[in-house]
Amino acid sequence: MMKSYSAIKLKNSTLAFSILMLVLIVFSGCLKEDVFPASGTPNDFIALVDVRGIYKGEAVTLSRSNMSGATKITGVVISDAAAGNIPKGVLVIQQTSRTITRGIEIHLGDEEVPFKMGDSVRLNVEGSSINRVNGVLQINGPQPAAVEKVGQNIQLQPAQVSLANLDLLFSSYESTLVKVAHVDGSSSGSTTLAGNVQLSDASGKKGILHTESTAAFAADHVPVNASYVGIARFNASSANEAGEAGKELWPLNSGSIAEQSGALYAGFPEDFENPDAALTAVAGYGTKTGRFATGSYTLTNVAIGKDANDYPVSGITALRLNQNSASSSWTAMDYDLPNGATKVTIWAGSYGASADMGSTWRLECSQNQGLTWSQIGNDILTVSKTKQQFTFLMDIRGAVRFRVGKVGIGTSSTNNQNGRFSMDDLAIYENPVAGGGPVPNPVPSYEVLTAWQFGSPATFGNELSSNATTNHENLTTAVLSRGPGLGISSLVRSFASTATGTTIPLTKEQALSLDTYYQVTFSVKEGYELSLSAIDVKLRRSAAGARSHRWYYSLDGMNFKETSGTGDVNYEGNATEGQDMPTYLVYQTPELQHIPSGTTVTLRMYAWGFSNLNSGSYSIGRTPTGTATAVLSLGGQMIPN
Repeated sequence: MMKSYSAIKLKNSTLAFSILMLVLIVFSGCLKEDVFPASGTPNDFIALVDVRGIYKGEAVTLSRSNMSGATKITGVVISDAAAGNIPKGVLVIQQTSRTITRGIEIHLGDEEVPFKMGDSVRLNVEGSSINRVNGVLQINGPQPAAVEKVGQNIQLQPAQVSLANLDLLFSSYESTLVKVAHVDGSSSGSTTLAGNVQLSDASGKKGILHTESTAAFAADHVPVNASYVGIARFNASSANEAGEAGKELWPLNSGSIAEQSGALYAGFPEDFENPDAALTAVAGYGTKTGRFATGSYTLTNVAIGKDANDYPVSGITALRLNQNSASSSWTAMDYDLPNGATKVTIWAGSYGASADMGSTWRLECSQNQGLTWSQIGNDILTVSKTKQQFTFLMDIRGAVRFRVGKVGIGTSSTNNQNGRFSMDDLAIYENPVAGGGPVPNPVPSYEVLTAWQFGSPATFGNELSSNATTNHENLTTAVLSRGPGLGISSLVRSFASTATGTTIPLTKEQALSLDTYYQVTFSVKEGYELSLSAIDVKLRRSAAGARSHRWYYSLDGMNFKETSGTGDVNYEGNATEGQDMPTYLVYQTPELQHIPSGTTVTLRMYAWGFSNLNSGSYSIGRTPTGTATAVLSLGGQMIPN
C-alpha cells in the first residue's frame, strides 16, 4: 500500500532534523578540542598583552574568569639579576604574541632570582595579584619554585626607538627590551652612571637613564655619547609635577652600554636636504660639487633622489648611487672636520624598486685632504629596501673627512651585486678632546728596520727584484719582488709594474686569485724577536694603474692573512711623482708581534682596480731626480731574547 505524500514529507523532515542534530553534536565535540578560548576549551596560557589588559587602575586578583580560563603565562627573561640593576626579587619577561611584543614584571619575593637573561620560563599566576608598584605594573604572589625554566640562551633583539617615540609610546614599551642609539649624556652633569642621567639626542629630545647605586657598573663614567639597551620602567620616585611616574630606561649591565664615542659634530646629521644651486644644476648621476647644510660635497655617479623608491629617513630627499657601473660612485666630503672621529653612522639600503639587486658599499676616510682614502671596516652588502642604521667605530685623531660609496664592479648579478644604493642622514662624532683624545691602542714607538730608495743611484724600474737599501743587522737582507700577476715595466727611480695575464684584476678577490702583488721577504736572525708596527709606501700610478691595495702577511710562506689595523687603501691620483700613502699600521696584528728568531716573514701588498692589461704603470716610487728618499719602509722593534 502506498504511503501518503504527507507521511513521506513528515518522514523526510524527521530524517533531516536527525542529521542536523548529529552534525551539531559532532561539531560541538570538535569545539571542545580546540585550544582557542573563542572556540571552546580555553588555552591554559594567556598572552602578556592580554594579562596586562586586565589591570584597569586598581589591584586585581588573576583568576580563570578574568584570564579567559587560562592560568599560566610564558616568556623570555630580559632582566639581569646578577648585574644588580633591577630590584631584588624582580623577574622581567617579554613575549611576542599576535605580532605584538609586551613584557611584565613578576615579583618573586625577597629571594635572589635564579634565572638568567635568555631563559625561557613559564609559571602559574592564578591567584596572584596584578598592580602598579612604585609605578611599575607587576604580578605579585608567585614564588621562585613556581617558575619553570623550559629553555635557555634565547637571543632577543631590542626594539630600537628614538627618545621621542619612547616617550610617546612608553606604556607599550614598558617592561620590554629597547635600545636608544647614539644619545648624548655629557650635558647631564653626572660623572658616573649611578642615579638618573639625562640623555639627549640630535633633535634635543630628553630622556632618563637610571642605574641603581647597587648595580655592578654604577661607578662607571657616563660616556659622552653611546647607545643603551635596557628595560623601560615607570618609576614613581621620579614623578613629575603632575604626579605621573617618571619614564626611565634601566640598562641591563655594563655590556648593554655600547658604541661609545665623542659628541656629535655640530650641524650633523647631514640629511642631504636643500642642496645649493651648484648641485641642482647637474641632473641625474652627473658629477657635481656643491653645498649641503654641513659643507661642500662632491657627488660622483650620485643622484639627489626624490622618487617614492628613495625612501628618505628624514625630509624629502635621499642620495641614490648608480647601478651596473664599472666606474666608482661616491658621496665625498670636500672639507675636513678638525677633531678626528670616533663614530660614524649612516642610514642605508637598496633602492626601493623591486627589480633592483643589492648593493656592495663601504665607508672610507682621508687625512690628507682626499689624496688617499682608507677603508673603515669591510664592504657591506645591503639588500633590504628599508633603510637600516649602520654604525662604524674608530679612533681617528686630527683632521679627517669621509666618503660613502661603492667601487665600480660592473653589471649587477647574483654574485656581483651592484644595484642602486640609497643613503641618508650621515652622522659623525668627534674625538672627546679637540685635536686628539683617549687612544685605546696607542701606536708603539718604533724604528725603521728596513727600507728601499730608488733615486740615488737611479733605478730603471724594470729590475727583477730589489734588495733593501737600509737593513737592520738582526734581519736578513729584505728582498722586494713581484707576484705573477704583475708584469715588469720601466719607470726610472721606481720599482715598476703593469697588470699582466688575461684577466684585469678589478676586485680584491681577483687580485688574490691572480697573484697581483708586491712582496717583501726577510728572516729574523738568532737571538732576537721582531715586532712589526708600521709600513710606509710611496706609490705612483698612471690612469690605468691599480686604485686600491691592502697588505697581507704570512709566517710560513703559504698561508696569507689580512693585517689588522689600517683597512684597504684607495688612491686614484696620477701625479708625475710618487705620493705617500697613509702609514699602514700593523701593530694590532697579533701574529706580527714577538715573531721568534728563525722565522721568515713574507709581506704582500695586493693591488686591484686596474683598467687594462700590459699598459700604464703601477709603481713603488718614484722620487725626483737625485733624491735618496725612502719609498718603502718597515718600522718595528728588535727585541733580544
